[in-house]
Amino acid sequence: MNKKNLFALAIALTVIVISAEPVMAYTLLSPRRTWASTPITVRVYTGGNSTINDGDGGVTAVVGAIKAWGIISSSSTTQNAVRGSAPATIVLNNNGKVCTGSCLAATLTGYYTGSTIYDADVYTNTRYSYTSSRETDGCSGEYDIDGIMTHEVGHVIGLGHSSVSGATMYPSVSSCNYNNRTLEADDVAGKNDLY
Repeated sequence: MNKKNLFALAIALTVIVISAEPVMAYTLLSPRRTWASTPITVRVYTGGNSTINDGDGGVTAVVGAIKAWGIISSSSTTQNAVRGSAPATIVLNNNGKVCTGSCLAATLTGYYTGSTIYDADVYTNTRYSYTSSRETDGCSGEYDIDGIMTHEVGHVIGLGHSSVSGATMYPSVSSCNYNNRTLEADDVAGKNDLY
C-alpha cells in the first residue's frame, strides 16, 4: 500500500471513530450548582393529579420514575412544597403560578447558596391531561407524568436542557411519548459531570 492510500485509509478510520462517539449536548444550570450530597431527597406531594386514574393521581408512579437518575431518594409526602425550604417537592395538582401557558411543568431552581442547591420545587400545569405507568387504559392525547417528572428532576439535580433529540433533558415531548422514563447517554453524561 502506498503512502497516499495509507493516508486516505487513516483519514477514513478517524472519521469512522469520531462519528461513532455519542453526541453530548447536555447543559448545566448557570451558574453551575449541585446538592451538597447524594442521594438527593425528592418528595412527591400526595395531592395527585385528578386526570391520572391510577389510584393515587400519579404519586406512586412518579416516586418510582424519578429514581431513574440513580442519585434520588424519593417518597410521597403530605407536606406541600415550601419554596426555599428542603426537601425538593413535586406538586402534581398545582401550577404554583409559575407553569402557565404551554409548559407541562416547571422547576424552581433558584434556591442555592454559592454553588450548593438547598431546595428545588416542581409544579405541574393542570390545564393538560396526564397518564402514568400505573394506568391501564392506555393513552389518548395525554402526557406521560413519569417521563415529565424524570425530566424535571434533571433540573432539580442541576441540569439544563439538552439539544439531543430523544434525551430525557430535551426541552419538549409529544403526548403519549414514554421515552423520557429512561435516561439516554447525554443525560447520564450530564449527571456524571455534576456528581
